[in-house]
Amino acid sequence: MLCVNLFLRVISLQSTNTNPINKVMRNRLIQFITISTLSLSMLAFTACESSSTTGTDDPDPSIVDIATGNDDFTSLVSALTDAGLVTTLQGDGPFTVFAPTNDAFDALPDGVLSSLTNEQLQDILLYHVLGAEVFAGDLTAEQTVTVANNQEVFITRNGANVTINGSATVSTADLDASNGVVHVIDSVILPDAFGNVVANASKRYFLSTLVDLLVQQDLAGALQAEGPFTVFAPTDEAFEAIADVLPTLTSEQITEVLLYHVIETRVLSGDLQPTQEVPTLNGQTVTVTVENGVVSINGEATVESADADGTNGVIHVIDSVLLPPSE
Repeated sequence: MLCVNLFLRVISLQSTNTNPINKVMRNRLIQFITISTLSLSMLAFTACESSSTTGTDDPDPSIVDIATGNDDFTSLVSALTDAGLVTTLQGDGPFTVFAPTNDAFDALPDGVLSSLTNEQLQDILLYHVLGAEVFAGDLTAEQTVTVANNQEVFITRNGANVTINGSATVSTADLDASNGVVHVIDSVILPDAFGNVVANASKRYFLSTLVDLLVQQDLAGALQAEGPFTVFAPTDEAFEAIADVLPTLTSEQITEVLLYHVIETRVLSGDLQPTQEVPTLNGQTVTVTVENGVVSINGEATVESADADGTNGVIHVIDSVLLPPSE
């Protein structure tokens, strides 16, 4: 505004002053004002340019800043502090954190948190952390993801609804942080070591047919008992391959098929010999062979994923349904 007023003043002097003596004074004044105006204009331009190029928005908060700044995460922050993981989540990342609320921690059975060793607490918390930045829009309908404790979580997406391990729902997604992203969830998710064979099967979206049949045949309760058990768990695709057979079976026959997939002992892949005959809960045996690191059952089903070890047994995921031999 100062520059404009000076410029207008120069024009006024040029148009009204005709005295010869004043003409010299006027010209000098005009020259001074012009130089001053240019100097002020350059100064103003430089200041504006500096303001536009150096002014930045406040940086995004870190994941830890988001957690500590929200009263819904006091239990999570306390657990992270006890486990010595705060510094980890202040690192460069990027991380994706599935952050349980206080209500989610309160829903855990009484005494669970206080009974954990520091190592177990770290294991649970790292099970909520992915070493990459994944926004809700990046998700597909189903995916299995390896998290920071080297185990797997199982994510499903139906429109805007995202579920973790079949139990925890994302209530608020995509809280953007300087070192990753936070998704708020309504349940604490637990690694396999804290679940029984039924719970560990249930959180795997690709074992839904098996779990439904166990419930239908009233076997889920039995497999939640002390055990130990080894379960050869056929995938949904494996059951689809015998979709024409299942409807022909009686309820008792379906129960026999399911029990044919269960051994009443805990057998990890490292315990296997090249060949062994193993009795199952239906009173018959299966033949387990290991060749070049590949485990096969009855020469027809292959173990796709081994050693999901839980509180009362272990799950080995297989790619075919085992049908008992006719007696």
